Amino acid sequence: MIRSNPSTGTRTILATCAIGCLLLPATMNAQIDRSRPPEPGPAPIVNLGAHSTTELSNGMKVIVVEDHKLPLVSVQLRFDVPPIAQREKAGYIDMIGDMMLAGTTTRTKAQIDLAVDAIGATFQASNSGVYGSVLKKHLTPLLDLMQDVVINPIFPKEELERMRKLSISGVQQRQEDPDAIGEVVGRSVTFGSTHPYGEVTTIKSLAEVSTKSMQAYHNYFLRPEKGYLVFVGDITEKEAKDVAKDLFGKWKPAAVPVSVDENGIKSVDGIGPLYLLDKPSIPVGVRRVFLVDRPGAAQSVIRVAFPLNLLPKDIRGQQAQVMNTILGGGVFNARLMQNLREKRAFTYGAYSTLDVDRYNSSLTVSVSVRTAVTDSAVQEIINELEQMRNEPVTAEELDLAKQYMMGSFGRSLEDPRTVARFALNTELNDMPADYYTTYLKRLESVTAEQVQDAALAFLHPDQAVILVVGDKDETMDLLAPFSKQNNTPVIQLDVDGGRWMEELEKVEDRVPEQVIESYIHAIGGRDPIASIRQLKLVWTIGDPANELTRTEWIGPEQYRTELKKGAASLETIIYDGKRAQIITPEGGGELTDAALEAIKSNTLPVPEIAYDKLMDRRLLPGSTMLNGKKVFKLYLVDMGGIAFSVYFDAETGMKVRRVEDKLIYGRSYAVTTDFLDWRSVNGVQMPHSLSEKGGPDGRVISTLTKVEVNKPYPPGFFDVNIPEVPDAPAEPDWIPPADE
Repeated sequence: MIRSNPSTGTRTILATCAIGCLLLPATMNAQIDRSRPPEPGPAPIVNLGAHSTTELSNGMKVIVVEDHKLPLVSVQLRFDVPPIAQREKAGYIDMIGDMMLAGTTTRTKAQIDLAVDAIGATFQASNSGVYGSVLKKHLTPLLDLMQDVVINPIFPKEELERMRKLSISGVQQRQEDPDAIGEVVGRSVTFGSTHPYGEVTTIKSLAEVSTKSMQAYHNYFLRPEKGYLVFVGDITEKEAKDVAKDLFGKWKPAAVPVSVDENGIKSVDGIGPLYLLDKPSIPVGVRRVFLVDRPGAAQSVIRVAFPLNLLPKDIRGQQAQVMNTILGGGVFNARLMQNLREKRAFTYGAYSTLDVDRYNSSLTVSVSVRTAVTDSAVQEIINELEQMRNEPVTAEELDLAKQYMMGSFGRSLEDPRTVARFALNTELNDMPADYYTTYLKRLESVTAEQVQDAALAFLHPDQAVILVVGDKDETMDLLAPFSKQNNTPVIQLDVDGGRWMEELEKVEDRVPEQVIESYIHAIGGRDPIASIRQLKLVWTIGDPANELTRTEWIGPEQYRTELKKGAASLETIIYDGKRAQIITPEGGGELTDAALEAIKSNTLPVPEIAYDKLMDRRLLPGSTMLNGKKVFKLYLVDMGGIAFSVYFDAETGMKVRRVEDKLIYGRSYAVTTDFLDWRSVNGVQMPHSLSEKGGPDGRVISTLTKVEVNKPYPPGFFDVNIPEVPDAPAEPDWIPPADE
């Protein structure tokens, strides 16, 4: 509502009308410049309307907003409940509202439902209170019902089982919805999995939910001294205060016993330790990338987010909201929308959300794009965040954002419940009493410099959490460059936000040695393999524009490989059967320990024939599905301690995939190699194409272009040029003390 002077308002309107009529002929002939919008007038002063606040003897506060236009009254009883971590029982707090409506000491669930229907009321409950709306003539039975549900819930166990099944069904549906996965897992990676805002309800956690926890939560948190009773509608201040005092003024529940451990952590019987949010999460460390695999997905759901320590009463909050509106907060002309939709046609919509919360705020950019442009979309989001920090917004952007926010604020004032909401927010968030009445004036005064200051304070592209829900095979390599972590650039998560773990079925009918022998038999058998004494392989690597060539000379018990780009040698490794040498344009040296042990496997055309000597451990963790086929997974550790996994087709015995963690340029990568295009070489099946992904270069295809079998190598071909290191002199068995 806009404040006007009631004594002059009518005269002003009449005078304006008269002047307008006199000037009408002149204005019809005047030239109007329609290329420029009219200058906005000064920000109006906001009159929120009257509301009253009082406090009952038991500490409950009563807020009344009168609106007599319609014979309706809405009532909310809101309890000031802080967020707590639910840990292994995640999900029980979300069920409390429905369980409060499941029965009281005086009514069954059916009687509650019948009472609501009889008066035509709206009646809802949550873990933080209840809300009802009804015609004024039915207000007394509504309030009586509200009092009963709030004060006397019994949390019946039989109703819990029904709610548990519904909740499990909801979790299962969420796990199949990419947007829902993005929302839930996004909060988990943004705030942390043990943060109250980041916890994920799972089927396992729902199994731990009990009515004892709900009753304890109700007894401890839903108490009159934590309550705000808000009336809005066709009711006077006196009527509201009288009914509040009559129904809730005598409510004085017993104190709940609380114990405190040696670390100062409170515990409540039924809830356990109260893991309260002692400090908000903020952007820390470096940018991280997470991925939830949706095999074959045509789209990727992208979330780029960071937690913030921004309180609702912080004066910078309004400036940050202007900044967010320009970035992607609702208007079609927002930067994200114009970039990702209008300019690049990546998506139908791209948005940013600034959630200002007194316990922990956050900013999230969300968009769904075609799988093929996932990395491009992420890059554009990062670019927009950086530009917002580095450059002032334009005057046109700033004006549009302000007008949009003013319009939204003005429309909200048309609902009397807004006045009550503002009053409640002011109480809960310890905000200045004039926060909302001066909202438009403060909004009008926001400058481009303040918007950039807000961007510098609240946008953190280098510390953002990036989550993609999409096809791992198509996106993981493309997302790795965005990560600034040294270890595992892209962390794969499951649909519940936990670290992805391969699902394996136990294998009872064979051991690792049998899987290996099945493979050896499938590619030709031991005799044909043994007949290959020397083997030269020439591989072309990568695309023709940047093609590399790797040549391998194998055995017996020796190995040499050379990597070239054109005629230039990039790397040569030579193993003479005892020592190994690496040679690069920058120099070289000797390979020892784990690197030396890894090379020993390369001295055989088929290393698997000697796994009994080359491998320290051979395990068969189980079977799984890969590309629609059942495969056996072998977990292997060589003598140097390097571990890797190899997958073999359960039906054909053929090797299909190898997965290994590799340290490349000081960074750990989970590299997956698929073995493709098998062809016979001297009676032995060998892969002629290798598809490698997960490394720093993304997906790399190696193609076998030349093979030579049993062609003698020139003398000295495997000689290494490394000086012998003399053995250290043996220490004597006994050294006399210094004082002797």
